[in-house]
Amino acid sequence: MSTVTALLARLATEVHGDVEALGARVLVEIDAGLPELGRDPRVRELLVATVQGSLEGALVVLTGRAQDDVPLPPVAGELARRLAQQGVPVTVVLRAYRLGQSVFQQELIGRIAGSGLGTTEVGDAVRALTAVAFGYVDRVSEEMVAVHQAERDGWVRRRDAARLAMVDAVLAGRGGTVTEVEAALGHPVAGEHLAAVLWVDPDAPDPGRALERAVADVGAALGCTRAPLVVAPDAVTSWAWYPGTGGPVTLPPGPVSVALGGPGRGLDGFRGAHRRARRVQEVVTAAAPAARLPVTTADDLGPLLLLDAGTLLADRVAEILGDLAIDDEQHARLRDTLAAYLRGGGSLVAAAGELHLHKNTVQYRLRRAEEVRGRPLGDDRLDVEVALLACRVLGATVLRPAD
Repeated sequence: MSTVTALLARLATEVHGDVEALGARVLVEIDAGLPELGRDPRVRELLVATVQGSLEGALVVLTGRAQDDVPLPPVAGELARRLAQQGVPVTVVLRAYRLGQSVFQQELIGRIAGSGLGTTEVGDAVRALTAVAFGYVDRVSEEMVAVHQAERDGWVRRRDAARLAMVDAVLAGRGGTVTEVEAALGHPVAGEHLAAVLWVDPDAPDPGRALERAVADVGAALGCTRAPLVVAPDAVTSWAWYPGTGGPVTLPPGPVSVALGGPGRGLDGFRGAHRRARRVQEVVTAAAPAARLPVTTADDLGPLLLLDAGTLLADRVAEILGDLAIDDEQHARLRDTLAAYLRGGGSLVAAAGELHLHKNTVQYRLRRAEEVRGRPLGDDRLDVEVALLACRVLGATVLRPAD
């Protein structure tokens, strides 16, 4: 046995006789750096036992035992599970071990320095100690991270399943009073909330992460200071309720589509706003991919929410617009000009200002639109407005392919 190995084994035996005092010092450091770990009595009990067991394990390794032959303290896994259940990040667990490692190494380095060895041997002993300490802490940390993650994943699944069951009950008109629902969901439903449905293409990479980011981005755009209620009815869809009455939401194009159903108040508003968001999703899903926007609101669709977005609507659009419903750039310009004219209350000046065109150009395009349609606006002006809206929102779903 080398001089360094013999020294570390002897020091480990000495420290083992005073391991409780060393554990107390470790706990002082953890209490100072991570005060949140001392609030729960059961967590405190597990933490004390974990510190004691970890120190004893590290000292056994220093006596010459192989790392893999030294069992990890069973209580460490229980501590990791408990912290995961309380939502304590795994980084806190790792930080606690690093604090303990620091105290452990300081104690042993002090004893090595006072051992009477030469400078070279002291340096060798410190390096050997550091290797053992890091190796043991890494091994225990990996185990605790795995236990923490598994428990956290299971807890999140159970929580989400319970939330989804309650949300389904509320949407079906059950679930109890406002107080009972709020207690079960952990989310206020008495005030104003804005419902959203977010969904992603199943073929998109990492759809779960994409949905999480989109939920957060919508909340940021709305200026929410409180987290939304979010449930996942399937792997590619999220239902969300954001606090407040909402506002304009603009997101860059991405793999996630967002349907906003408008605000609602109380349980009835919780249900109604969600129904509107689901209806917006149905209409957007029926649209041609090229026509879809990242975010669509109920106000964007207007009367389209009342209509069937399938074949019946396409037939009706063709009946109302005639050849104006041809899907090409030329007829799209005519449709855009006619829509601007109608939005402006039949004002050429208003349409020209919106489109940044000369008034005469607008007038020419309007005459051309009537020629292509085959008849003037006449008495079906409202039908024309709805048909133009359908063309803008649904695109090729309701347009006729160009020859």
